[in-house]
Amino acid sequence: MIEILGLTCLTILFVASEPLIILKRYIGFKEEEYDNWDNKKRFIFRLITCALCSGFWIGMISLSIYKAAIISVLSELIYKKIK
Repeated sequence: MIEILGLTCLTILFVASEPLIILKRYIGFKEEEYDNWDNKKRFIFRLITCALCSGFWIGMISLSIYKAAIISVLSELIYKKIK
């Protein structure tokens, strides 16, 4: 249970924390330039800014698809509540 909560919090921090948003913008993922990107860069952008997507892949650290699914859904619910 602690592992699920910890990875859920890590996902929220990865998606919503200001320092990581600044870092994502610094490496070239600026929302205002989205229309000029190719499909690969758009896919990566959606992957790193979506709590549901990031939650699943961060949850796979636990090597359990069931835990990854729970972490993904919890992350999305908390993220929606925060925003």
